[in-house]
Amino acid sequence: MMRILLLVLLFFSGNVFGQNCINSDFSLGDFTNWQGFTGMNPQSGEGPCCPYAGIVPGRHTIISSSTTDPNTCNNLTVPPNGQPFCARLGNDDIGAEAEQLIYTFSVDATNSVFIYSYAVVLEDPGHSITDQPFFSVIVYDSVNTVIDSTCGLYEVYSASGIQGFQTCNAGYDPVVWKDWTTVGIDLSGHIGQTINIVFTTFDCALSGHYGYAYIT
Repeated sequence: MMRILLLVLLFFSGNVFGQNCINSDFSLGDFTNWQGFTGMNPQSGEGPCCPYAGIVPGRHTIISSSTTDPNTCNNLTVPPNGQPFCARLGNDDIGAEAEQLIYTFSVDATNSVFIYSYAVVLEDPGHSITDQPFFSVIVYDSVNTVIDSTCGLYEVYSASGIQGFQTCNAGYDPVVWKDWTTVGIDLSGHIGQTINIVFTTFDCALSGHYGYAYIT
């Protein structure tokens, strides 16, 4: 249904959110109003992406102290500047793991422009493309149709030379990563509907390389 692989960093900005978007930016310091899921990279042959519901410490993690991500050669700041919290989706463990975070809200006049930011960090072992670590953000309307294929759908597999990504060569395999990037989606045509924003990360399908994300 939805696919997200590799190392990823994610961020939400809630400057136009109304009461229907409580804690969409993790301002409560926890996962209130978020759904967490875990599973395996479907390409691994170990099952579907994320059938197991529940927040799993270490795979869904709130970050509250300013730091830098070592897998980006300490060039990625988390939480992003000016934000007190972010969530990490996934981790730098291995094992073909997959994780999801889903936020659901009703669109009204106070939140009809949804703004999110993400940063992606992917280990690049050079496997065939569908076996690589992967990340995605998908925004669905009330009938599970993707909203705005330009802004409501983002999928990336790890690879060299991805536009907008940088490379860190601090480990055995390079890590490709994308700094915080902000996207806005106009939901004014969906007022009164329920919207689902789905973030997914996959490790590589061969179990030896990681993928994760940060969100706030």
